[in-house]
Amino acid sequence: MATYFDINIQARIPAALAAIHNFILKHDLLKADEIAGKNSEDSAPGNLPTEREFGTLAHSAPTTAERTHMKEKRDNIAQAIWGSY
Repeated sequence: MATYFDINIQARIPAALAAIHNFILKHDLLKADEIAGKNSEDSAPGNLPTEREFGTLAHSAPTTAERTHMKEKRDNIAQAIWGSY
């Protein structure tokens, strides 16, 4: 027998699962090491990621050229994914 849930409930499931996942990682360090597959100690303390690794936040709306560039990039990624099937 299938159980059906309202779409408003379904929409909350991913966020709830992410919160549970983060809670477990934060409060159960032994399991966090097993999940991560490595020691939880920072091998390079004090070394923060560079802007190149994460990018920066925008201070204004994207320009038309930026939107066009990102649309092309998104389309190329989607095409590469479809091509891999």
